[in-house]
Amino acid sequence: GRGREYPVAVINSPAGEARETMRFPYDELALESRLKDLRIALLSSGGARRQIPSPEEQAVQDFGRAMFDALLVGEVRNRYDVSRERAAGQDKGLRLKLRIQPPELAALPWEYLYDPRQAEYICLSRHTPMIRYLELPQPPQPLAVTPPLRILGMIASPRDLPQLDVQSERQRVEEALQSLRENGMVELSWLEGQTWRDLQRALRGGPWHIFHFIGHGGFDRNADEGLIALADDKGKTHPLSASQLGLLLANHRSLRLALLNACEGARGSERDIFS
Repeated sequence: GRGREYPVAVINSPAGEARETMRFPYDELALESRLKDLRIALLSSGGARRQIPSPEEQAVQDFGRAMFDALLVGEVRNRYDVSRERAAGQDKGLRLKLRIQPPELAALPWEYLYDPRQAEYICLSRHTPMIRYLELPQPPQPLAVTPPLRILGMIASPRDLPQLDVQSERQRVEEALQSLRENGMVELSWLEGQTWRDLQRALRGGPWHIFHFIGHGGFDRNADEGLIALADDKGKTHPLSASQLGLLLANHRSLRLALLNACEGARGSERDIFS
C-alpha cells in the first residue's frame, strides 16, 4: 500500500471475486492509543458480561467496527454479504481466510472484527470462523495423524516471575481430554523440568503430534520477535525466542501443532511477517 491506503481483493468466494482499496482508519498516534485501550480492556475483561457494554468493551467494539468498515469496503462487502447468505441457504458456515501481506497490517489484531449490523464479533460466531494464512513458496501439506494423538505438555513458571496457577491450567487440559484418553484416541504426557534441555530431551522421546506450552510469554522489541519464558538450571527465567523455539521443534516431522498458552503469544513484528 501507500500511506494509509491498501489494495484489498476477494480471491475466492461463493459470490465471486472483487477488488477495492481500503483506507486504514487510524494514523500512527491514534493506532497506538487504540491498541493501548485494547490491552486495558483485556486486562479488565474478567467481570460479568452485561447487555450494556462497559467503557472498556465499547473501546474494543469501536476498534473492531472501524477495522470491519475499512476491510470490507464496497464490492468486497457485497461479496461477503452474498457469500454469507448463500452459505446459510445451504446450512453451512463461511470461513474467512485472511492473507495479509504488509507486516504492519499483519501485526494488528484483526480477530476483533466487529459487524455492527449483526452486533457480533465475526470470529466468535461458529458460522464465520476466521483464520490467517501466510503465503509460502511451497504447497500446504495434509497433516494426517494415525491415532492415538500424542500430546507433549510443558509447564514453565520461573520463580523470579509472577507465579501462575499452573495446576489449574493442567487440570483443565486433562479434564477436556479425559474421554478421548479413556477411549485410547489421545495420549497426554507432561514433561518433567522447565529448561530447554528438558524440552529437547522429551522431544527425542516422540513421536509427538502436539506441543502444548503453559507459561509466561512476551515480545522482545530489540530482537523484534516473540519469546516464551523457560527456566534455567537455578529456576530463574531463561527467555527462549520464537526462532530458538522453532529450531527445537522444526526437525520433528510428526509435529502438527504448537499451542502456546502465554501472554502476547500472537504479537508479531511490524517489519517481518514471519516473526
